[in-house]
Amino acid sequence: MARAARAFFLQPLSGYNAKKFNDKTAMANPLKNKHLITAMLVAPVLALIAYFATDHLVAERPHLAKAGDVYPLAAGSNCRYQSGSCTLKNADVKLQLNAQRLSSEKVSLTLATDLPLQTALVAVDLKGSGDTAPVAMTHTGELWEVAVDVPQPESSRLRFVAVIDNVNYFVETEAVFVDYETSFSRENFTHNNDN
Repeated sequence: MARAARAFFLQPLSGYNAKKFNDKTAMANPLKNKHLITAMLVAPVLALIAYFATDHLVAERPHLAKAGDVYPLAAGSNCRYQSGSCTLKNADVKLQLNAQRLSSEKVSLTLATDLPLQTALVAVDLKGSGDTAPVAMTHTGELWEVAVDVPQPESSRLRFVAVIDNVNYFVETEAVFVDYETSFSRENFTHNNDN
């Protein structure tokens, strides 16, 4: 049996004509194949449908904040450098902390928000000690204010808690934003009317 199979494969192909076989039939134009063109058009559409369907199935659904629960605030990028202000966000909650240095150690923090804020607490953690008691911000008109000690903002952490509609929001961020520094001098922006 093995000898017969070997003999079969060693025989020259019957009916094979080398003259009929040329380069045109060896390399057919792939753009004339309707199956390939259909696949090239359908594949990207299927990829997009799969992408959006997967996002729809596994995406986190937003939900309303429940009274009594605790939610984190995200510190904006302006909290990481000497900007003089810090933006805190969580979905539709947006708080803006502005800082103004009163002395070499004292900093005045002002909170601006359109939300019905009930309480705001601030604690400055100096050098990671973690034992600083929070200080309540006082409500004056539309703003909430407090003066805290921040002698070394580069090594201090600011802890902030806000209560809005009986929902607690918190954040811990760097305190480096309390000092406002820019590469431009203030003289460049003042107009001299002595001329």
